[in-house]
Amino acid sequence: MKKIVIETVNGIKIRESNCPVGARVAIVSYSSDTHYLVRFSEFRSKSRLLQEVNALSYQRSPSRRDLGGSMRFVARNVFKRTLQGDNVRKVAVFFSNGQSVNPVSINTAVIEFSALNIVPAVIAFDNILDINQSFAMDDSGQYQVIAFPSKGDYTTFLHKLQLCTLCYDKCKPDVACARRTQPQEAYVDAVFILDSSQKIDPREFEKMKDFLSSSLDHFDVSSEPATSSVGDRIALVSHAPPAFQPHLQNSPVKVEFDLITYREKEVMKKHIQESVQQLGGVVAVGHAIQWTINNIFSEVPSPRKHKMITVISAGETSPWDKELLKKISLRAKCQGYVLLVLSLGPTYNHTELEDLASLPLEQHLIQLGRIHQPELKYAQMFLKAFLHLLRTDKTNDYPPVELRAKCTKIMHQRTRYASRSLSLV
Repeated sequence: MKKIVIETVNGIKIRESNCPVGARVAIVSYSSDTHYLVRFSEFRSKSRLLQEVNALSYQRSPSRRDLGGSMRFVARNVFKRTLQGDNVRKVAVFFSNGQSVNPVSINTAVIEFSALNIVPAVIAFDNILDINQSFAMDDSGQYQVIAFPSKGDYTTFLHKLQLCTLCYDKCKPDVACARRTQPQEAYVDAVFILDSSQKIDPREFEKMKDFLSSSLDHFDVSSEPATSSVGDRIALVSHAPPAFQPHLQNSPVKVEFDLITYREKEVMKKHIQESVQQLGGVVAVGHAIQWTINNIFSEVPSPRKHKMITVISAGETSPWDKELLKKISLRAKCQGYVLLVLSLGPTYNHTELEDLASLPLEQHLIQLGRIHQPELKYAQMFLKAFLHLLRTDKTNDYPPVELRAKCTKIMHQRTRYASRSLSLV
């Protein structure tokens, strides 16, 4: 590993001044935890950097390997204060010599890398199946898993790392770096529930509309949503109308368009920009989800493999809605719905969000402290990577294993209640 790092550093130009030209290098070691060995800011001389790498000594850890955890540490900490710009590329190269203790965390890390525009590569000496499955969600063609020989010449493998990751030319990519194409394995019925309540600042509401419009680009919209089983279908509902009262049995949402209304993204975008208006009612997320399941999903023909509800929320739901929200979100998960939650702004109830989102939370809950363009761009790229994972990953189950005992209990209770009602009739 040291030899590969040394040869890699030798092959690139190192940034040696305040002029933003050349690469900065950081090095970490990991097992179940990740530790800095070299920080970006420590060396502005290639010779001194190489001396430091040569001086690194092997320290064996009794902990098990957590590649995904290390990837997330690098994304959230090592790259936290890097320069931004079109000419700045963020690349992370990891070594692995066996199975990770938590393969699901690799999926989460790949989603976060995609959202942060970090390009990963893994040099694997053994057991690359989990990593290959996780990298399958990438559609850029730059994510690499390189199986290195434990003995013998590795020059050819190192050349591919340099050519297709470290020095990748996105304008004129080498033929050896051809993009992988993944077949579309599963389509999605997706409903966005937009917080249109009085809690939202009107300027922030317009930004949320822009986010929705941009998010549509990540779907393969069906050209015949009412009759064909091919393609994604998208619906949008806003909550909550100012006249909504739960005891009046009126609708807690305004349907902007349902799953079979539109067949073109551009028409959906036009509707969002020109027709979606802030409603200004009180928040009722639980009632909105319940109504959506009962009225948007229940009657639609040719249901897709995945039923996905994306809740865009800017704060806690109303006190009188909390109990229903907890019950209906659990019931939805037990029925196989995917609940993705985008929480915007500084005001939120963390327990409520955790109860609402599907598991694992790291893949289904996005919390943004501000409603600014960089944060919304992160959320948009997160959604893109999540959709690729949803379509290609065969390990994420809905409902997940952790909920199956609860789900069985709920279904048993509903069956007993239905039988009792029938007897009374």
